[in-house]
Amino acid sequence: MAITPLNSFADVQNFIDQVLTANSEQSGVSNSPHRAFWRNLTYTEFVTGNIPNVTDPNTGQPVSILVKGDSANSNLILSLKGVGPIFGPDGPIGQMPANGPPFFTDDQIASIAAWIDKGCPQ
Repeated sequence: MAITPLNSFADVQNFIDQVLTANSEQSGVSNSPHRAFWRNLTYTEFVTGNIPNVTDPNTGQPVSILVKGDSANSNLILSLKGVGPIFGPDGPIGQMPANGPPFFTDDQIASIAAWIDKGCPQ
């Protein structure tokens, strides 16, 4: 599989939905506290806000979705990769989606990361 160009927030929303559907994981999202947050937030809320109804179990603080222009420090990417103190194998939340495997492939994650690194074009 190759990296998919994502040029807008709508592209990202559709891409996430397509991957979850292909992996038969939509039901897990429906049962999660944040639901399909990428569908329920505006562009501005998505790129500047926090994951709805999710707090860092270690600190109790809200968990930001992403850092514009910096995918390496964006929780969306960390969660899909299953790395870091919250999403790593020993972290309190773990890799997303929670009902994986299958998980997003490296190319699928890179597709979303490239959109973030481009500054999250609307």
